Amino acid sequence: MTMNNGGYKCLCPACGSRMRIRNSESQTPIFKTMYAQCTNFACGATFSGSLTWDYALSPSGLDQPRVALPLAPSVQRMQALRDSQPKTNQLDLLDHVGATA
Repeated sequence: MTMNNGGYKCLCPACGSRMRIRNSESQTPIFKTMYAQCTNFACGATFSGSLTWDYALSPSGLDQPRVALPLAPSVQRMQALRDSQPKTNQLDLLDHVGATA
C-alpha cells in the first residue's frame, strides 16, 4: 500500500498498477479478508489478502471499546522514557497542550 493525497492505494504485485478492492469480509473487529483485482486490463490479476490492526498508537476514549489492542512497542518505549525522567514541577509541553485542547 502506498499513500496518495491522504488516502491509500494498493499496487498489483504482478505489474505495479493500481488494484481495486472488489470485496471484503470482516472476520473479527481487527481482521478483514479482502479480494482485489488489477486495473491494468492486460494484467487482470486477482488476489486475496488481509488487513489487520496489530497495535494501538493511542487508546480509544470509549468506556468499553470492542477491542483493546496492546500498545505499539514504540509507544511503550516513549512511555518508559517519560516515566524514567526525574520528577519536576515543570509541565511537559505536550501534557500542557493536551490539557488545554
